[in-house]
Amino acid sequence: MAVTLGNRIMFYINLSKPRIIWLLDLAALGGYFLAFRYVINLLALAVVLIGGTLASGGAMIINGGWEIDKDSKMKRTSKRPTVLGYVNKNQAITVGTLLVALGTGIGLLANPLTAFFIFLGAFIYVFVYTIWLKPRHPANIVIGGFAGSAAAWAGYAALSGKFDLASFILGFLIFMWTPGHFWSLALRFKDDYASAGVPMLPVITDERKAATAIAISNAAMIPVAILLYFYTNLIYLGVTLIFSAILMAYSIKLIKNPTVEEAWTSFKISAPYLAIILIALIVSKIV
Repeated sequence: MAVTLGNRIMFYINLSKPRIIWLLDLAALGGYFLAFRYVINLLALAVVLIGGTLASGGAMIINGGWEIDKDSKMKRTSKRPTVLGYVNKNQAITVGTLLVALGTGIGLLANPLTAFFIFLGAFIYVFVYTIWLKPRHPANIVIGGFAGSAAAWAGYAALSGKFDLASFILGFLIFMWTPGHFWSLALRFKDDYASAGVPMLPVITDERKAATAIAISNAAMIPVAILLYFYTNLIYLGVTLIFSAILMAYSIKLIKNPTVEEAWTSFKISAPYLAIILIALIVSKIV
């Protein structure tokens, strides 16, 4: 097949994992509006969304280039452009690095702290998660969750120029949310990760213990989510309590029946959960 410029652009967009990036952008918006005080700074908003999107996408592309061998052994990732040979490892790493550098540079238009957090998120995802921990230790996604935290911190810093307790709590919420969410995915695709030799928690333990770890992780996250009420209002608190109860109901259901089908349902509940919490935070700050 002749590869056109349009095809190649679509390959890189595919490798950038848009379904993850939109949630990272929403985390950045959550941070931005957590710092909101009546006046919207459009430059700061544009910087954190554009810079953050480019750097996050670049980090994902580097991940795709680095993990071609692992992706080729997993049914879920066997159709990625890198595996099919449309983008090679060097191309992915080069393009990804340029996007991270560009995104970080755009962050400087807001302030150095914003640029630092944009870069930090990419650094954690590439070096700490992808290269160091993912192939070696089941705590990979736990520590890797700080990559998502950095997106929220960048959003907060873009408007406020600060990193304070409110900012930390939001980032810590995303850190706490990540393991339960990703372990649900790993339980659903346990055989894939085992084939690729990736020691995700569900690979190194049985299904019930993995389901229990998911429920414990989700339960430990909820008090952190509730803490943000002190920086928002009753709209946020009400939404958080309702959807936290729903999340825990599905977590308990997974413990009782730790099948791949229930794991997939748990995964599909946890992503909207975080999105809804972040949207509630944003709404609470602007109404």
